Amino acid sequence: MIIKSLEIQNFRSYYKSNLFNFCDGLNLIIGSNGDGKTTLFEALEWVFRTDDVVKTDVKFISKKRAEELFSGDSDNVAVSVTYEHNGCQKILEKKFRFTKSYNGDITTSNYEFNLIVQDGVERDIKPGSRFEYDLPSELRKYSMFKGETNLDIFQSSNALKMLVDTFSDVKDFDAYFSFMEYATRKAEQARENAQKLDKKNATQIRILTTQIENLRSEISRKRRDLKNAESEVDNFTELLKNIEQSKEASKLLISINNRIAALESKRSETRARIHEDYTINLLDDMWILMGFEDIANEYTNKISAVDKERRRLENEHQQQIGVKKLMSQAEAETKFVPLPANVPGPQIMQEMLDAEVCKICGRKAEKGSAAWNHMLAKLQDYKDSLKAEDPDEETLYENNYIPELQKRDTILNDNLSSVTKLRSKIEDAIAFYNRLHEDVKKLDANIEKELEQKKRILAQTDGLTEEQLTANYENISNWMTKKHTAERSIETLKKQIASGVIELNECQERLAKLAKGTSAEIYSNTWMILNKISEAFRNAKETNKKRLLASIEDEANAYLEKLNVDDFKGTIRILMKQQGNAEAVLVDDDEARIYNPNTALRTTQFMSILFAISKLSALKKEKKYPLIFDAPTSSFAAAKETEFFGVISKLEKQVIIVTKSFLMEDENGNTVLDMNKVQEVNGNVYRIEKMKPFDDKKLATIQTVITKL
Repeated sequence: MIIKSLEIQNFRSYYKSNLFNFCDGLNLIIGSNGDGKTTLFEALEWVFRTDDVVKTDVKFISKKRAEELFSGDSDNVAVSVTYEHNGCQKILEKKFRFTKSYNGDITTSNYEFNLIVQDGVERDIKPGSRFEYDLPSELRKYSMFKGETNLDIFQSSNALKMLVDTFSDVKDFDAYFSFMEYATRKAEQARENAQKLDKKNATQIRILTTQIENLRSEISRKRRDLKNAESEVDNFTELLKNIEQSKEASKLLISINNRIAALESKRSETRARIHEDYTINLLDDMWILMGFEDIANEYTNKISAVDKERRRLENEHQQQIGVKKLMSQAEAETKFVPLPANVPGPQIMQEMLDAEVCKICGRKAEKGSAAWNHMLAKLQDYKDSLKAEDPDEETLYENNYIPELQKRDTILNDNLSSVTKLRSKIEDAIAFYNRLHEDVKKLDANIEKELEQKKRILAQTDGLTEEQLTANYENISNWMTKKHTAERSIETLKKQIASGVIELNECQERLAKLAKGTSAEIYSNTWMILNKISEAFRNAKETNKKRLLASIEDEANAYLEKLNVDDFKGTIRILMKQQGNAEAVLVDDDEARIYNPNTALRTTQFMSILFAISKLSALKKEKKYPLIFDAPTSSFAAAKETEFFGVISKLEKQVIIVTKSFLMEDENGNTVLDMNKVQEVNGNVYRIEKMKPFDDKKLATIQTVITKL
């Protein structure tokens, strides 16, 4: 819809009939304080209301007009908007009659609210509530804004839901989603009833059904707890945000926030480096063998002692029977007990033969020398020891257990070096992780110091007594603690819910398997199909919501670029909050949040979002609507205002702005228009001001006069 004109009659300072004609683009209504800017905005608010909550009010009546009436005389308060919608011209008119009684009291009557549809020469009068079809109430929330502080539509807790319902396809899912949930429940009930007839699997069915009910109850309880925790986070975040915003972009506060963010990022990186999977390392990396070296050495010593004793006894036995297999003549003379055949091991012995060096004494043993031949004989003795003994030969030991144990000792010692290194490897790993833990503790301590400093800064509000400051500080400290506790609880609950859902699905699948080959199979299959469709609807709903917010972001940033040429602007992000709410913020190029942008930047940020939503409305619903603002640029510098209105006038959108911009003081101290700047505006410009002279003590002398420039 495009507003063509606005007529205000006897509405507060607008005495008798007053007419504004509007163009399709920018329309400026310029006035100083008390000239009737807010009254004009309130007149539009009143006529656009379709709920009939505020029908008549004596406060609306022009004091000047009421005072000049004679007893018994009457007149009308009326506001009418002529607009064009879908190629049809319509007039929305709201009015009532006021009468002056003989004792001077004012009474109201004859309230009317009509929508007049002009079709050629014919006029069709309908109830004013039909205006809801042309500019629905959900869209009006994005079309009229009083002051800069009300531009942030996400201040409302249900703003995101309204956006989603109004501008996305999500709302269309609701009816189907409700039906699918109903159908899924019915299918499940049918399956359960059919499975009750299954006597063969009755026990398993009963157990699984009980588990499913318990899991559902537990998941439902945890979801309620999650909702409560999310609500707590939102509440405490809002409380802290309000205090922080009151500090007007304190440099110290920004510095602290940046330091906290840097410390938290470093802490996250440090924690990510800690992988203390000691239970897994115990077997997968064979850390269990760390203490095996001492055991292996003790094993070697014991085997060596037992073997030595065996050889001594065997030697004595062989001497007694005259058998000299293990001792040479030199050995007999020196009476020493020879080393066993497997010491040194065969690998070591072969290595010494190849190197022609005795690695036990360190002397050379060239090939063919007596020393080399001795080592060769020693290796041959080992090989011979592996052969089965002569069954007819008399031996002291019938079994070969000790040599077998010696062979195991050789194998162990050959691999002992790698086991020995485990101790230093494990000690290094534990020391490394301990250092990381110490780093995390130091970072935690530094973060806590920064948070304490932040609390103190936030608590130091001007004008408060020492007792109030202390109470405020305690509140902030308490809020922060509770917020962090709730955030940790949210993280834990989400994991528990996800785990519960997985377990629930597994139980459902096991129950479905029991239904195969029974009369319950068709109900089980039906339930599974409906359940998957319901899940698809849930996912589609979330996808549509994200897509909507992304499109608003893209359009808003395009407008922000136009409204802040040659100035810092940042990037608009719409963040999803707990409880399904959202928040529009500005971020830097590294996605760090800009907590306290200047007021002018915040205004252009929120107006860019409004322009984006308006454009989205035109695309999605093929409905255009005007944007109406009351004093949205009061914080702008003069140069910024000129640039801002220049950009707005080039947008393909009807914008009506009531403002005190373009006013200046002349040499006599009077408020006058800066005509040079006014002439730069591409659009309609009206000047409203109080008619002079007037009595500054008497409201009945105030009248707004309109001049089109």
